[in-house]
Amino acid sequence: VALAACGSDSGDDTDSSQPADAGLEVLVEPERAEAGDTVKATVVNGTEKQFTYGKAFELERQEGEDFVKVKLPPTPTPMIALVAEPGESGPPIEIKLPKDLMPGQYRVVIQRDVPDVGDLSGEFEVAGDY
Repeated sequence: VALAACGSDSGDDTDSSQPADAGLEVLVEPERAEAGDTVKATVVNGTEKQFTYGKAFELERQEGEDFVKVKLPPTPTPMIALVAEPGESGPPIEIKLPKDLMPGQYRVVIQRDVPDVGDLSGEFEVAGDY
């Protein structure tokens, strides 16, 4: 049995195999979808703290090395809190993909500027002819 401790002030971070954001991730299912499909983005919380997020999201398309925001039609978004308990997954956010979405690599951004994470996002592919 291995136990991990956090909050050490010794400055001895010998385990550098995991990035700072290893505790939070977004899984998008399915990993490959068609324009017009619905995908689900689920926050997986591998930390020891509760993580709260909302139903709002941004969709970005990869262009070269960068991701560029996709302009989506205005959609009402309930302002409610979703919770991913420590070691668990939170409720998924359902995203209806526009029917005119170009094929390529995309990501769903759940929250920007999360401490020690940056932009909390998950990637998926929109199938079609490139």
